Amino acid sequence: MNKDIKGLCLFLGLIGIGYVALLVLVALLTGAKILKSIMFISVFSSFLISLGLTPEVKQRLALYLKSLTYK
Repeated sequence: MNKDIKGLCLFLGLIGIGYVALLVLVALLTGAKILKSIMFISVFSSFLISLGLTPEVKQRLALYLKSLTYK
């Protein structure tokens, strides 16, 4: 995949994760029932982020997460 496309996927994914954080804050403060929207946007943003990462970075993140769970 082209580096520009990977960068765009990472950028859009991070914007989506930020939007999810904002929606969670709004839901907590107002009591709005927007759980389905939050879940859909977070899954889609995570997918975009995973598309933009290189295999080396994915492997390092997986090793880091495994080290956190085994402590």
